[in-house]
Amino acid sequence: MPAAIAARAWRRALFVIATSQAIAHADNAACAPEVFRIEPEATRAEFAVDHFWVTTLHGRFARASGTIVLDSAEHAGSIDFIIDADSVDTGWTLRDDFIRSEHVFDVSRFPEMRFRATRLAFDQSTLVGASGQLTMHNVTRPVAVRIERMECAAEPPEDHRCGVSVVSSIKRSDFGMGLGLPFVGDAVDLSFHLSARRVSP
Repeated sequence: MPAAIAARAWRRALFVIATSQAIAHADNAACAPEVFRIEPEATRAEFAVDHFWVTTLHGRFARASGTIVLDSAEHAGSIDFIIDADSVDTGWTLRDDFIRSEHVFDVSRFPEMRFRATRLAFDQSTLVGASGQLTMHNVTRPVAVRIERMECAAEPPEDHRCGVSVVSSIKRSDFGMGLGLPFVGDAVDLSFHLSARRVSP
């Protein structure tokens, strides 16, 4: 084979190899899990509990953070959501101080509540639920949450973020916080409204 023909064949082979590697890299990037950082300044963590049988006590936690990992193609991922227990706010300072005390949350010893989920539920490519472990007041219990709404947008394209609404319910006595029963209800309704910005891939 003349040298010129051999050189052209070698260049074609290198081009095919390089193109194949580029396509494979693009495919892997497209299929890679997406990582979202929960934005504390745009996140609300709220709760509601029956109060003396006739009213409902509403409150919120002002500080929360965490990470969401989504692999829609594989229907997999994880959630790590952290709430600052000291940031509880029910609209009455005296009550909030009591909730922070050793009688309820005992925030001096247990400053965080943490939900970690590694089992996610999808409807096609849409996240609709998650199951994991909630640690609160130094007690860990299994908890499932329902994703009521998840909307994502990229505007501008480099600013990809999602809004997520999550609901669940727990029994506070399961976490060693039965003080006040039955005057204050055992079942606590939870709702979280998250804004999360994509940080990778």
